[in-house]
Amino acid sequence: MTTPLAELLTPSDDGAFHCAACQWRCALRPGEIGHCHVRAATEEGITLLNFGLISGAAIGPVEDHRLWHFFPDTLMLSIGGWGYAFTTDQQRGPYATIPTDPAKQRRLDAERAANFALEKLCRGVVWAYGEPAVSHEYVLALLQLSRASSRVTALCTTGVLTPEALESFAPYLDAISFDLRGFSDASYARLGGIPDWRECLAIIAQAHARFHCHIEVSTRIHNGVNDSLDELRELAAWIVANLGDHTPWHVIPGDAGSETAASVVRAKRIGHESGLHYVYGAEVTQATRCPGCQATLITRTNGVARLIGLKDGLCEVCNHDAQIQLSIFKQRADRAERESKG
Repeated sequence: MTTPLAELLTPSDDGAFHCAACQWRCALRPGEIGHCHVRAATEEGITLLNFGLISGAAIGPVEDHRLWHFFPDTLMLSIGGWGYAFTTDQQRGPYATIPTDPAKQRRLDAERAANFALEKLCRGVVWAYGEPAVSHEYVLALLQLSRASSRVTALCTTGVLTPEALESFAPYLDAISFDLRGFSDASYARLGGIPDWRECLAIIAQAHARFHCHIEVSTRIHNGVNDSLDELRELAAWIVANLGDHTPWHVIPGDAGSETAASVVRAKRIGHESGLHYVYGAEVTQATRCPGCQATLITRTNGVARLIGLKDGLCEVCNHDAQIQLSIFKQRADRAERESKG
């Protein structure tokens, strides 16, 4: 497998290469490495140390990735690489550092991954392990090849993509599972360590409004960090205002203990009070109910989701548009029509 140089970069007169893959926008001179620890500058450009190296790959339900309204009851190939954009080790995650043991450095060509998803009759491909921003070139190739084989595509991301990265992904991207860590400078100082968490919000809002990506939001609640009532209200209000009141919000315990459990209950209540129709906790057995009449639309039992109350995306009881993505082309057209009227 030939390792390409980074695509989203600009050379400067002082010999540095400015990387535009993630929010850090590192200016690297030969011999320097970026915040992600997987992009290093040479005389020719920026070398991709993680290109083609796979941190994980599995076939499983799309619901595993907190995408509960995106082609429910289908199998996806979930795949990922190495590298994160966070600065603190405790927030970089398990897929941050490339293993030093060559035996653990598994390689998989993007074309082979896309073909594997097709061969195994997966409905689509989800980049699920590691931050996609720092694996931009491989992820882009995977999205393009998957779309060419009529697979749907999704990213699990913290939102640290740059506008340039989103622009390149967007023609081949159908959904985003957005890891929203909190809604304050203090929360992101503890849980993220990125230049500006508000830029993450802007990227996700753009993906929804401009490129009509399906968005679902997940927030892990940490007691005493991101669980204040004001912060939760502001977070939920942002989702409603920028992504829509039918956007699923998954509220998950980030810590063990009764205090965190109580914070999750409060967050779910605030989500509903703020106007969100779909607020979920950590339990995998939660059903999806129609916002119009409360009829059950999707059941989830023993890890299996079943559509039982939908016809052409509408509630069979009251004809409410549940805004659950079942068809790429129809859903995008419907969303564009709703926004033009709104």
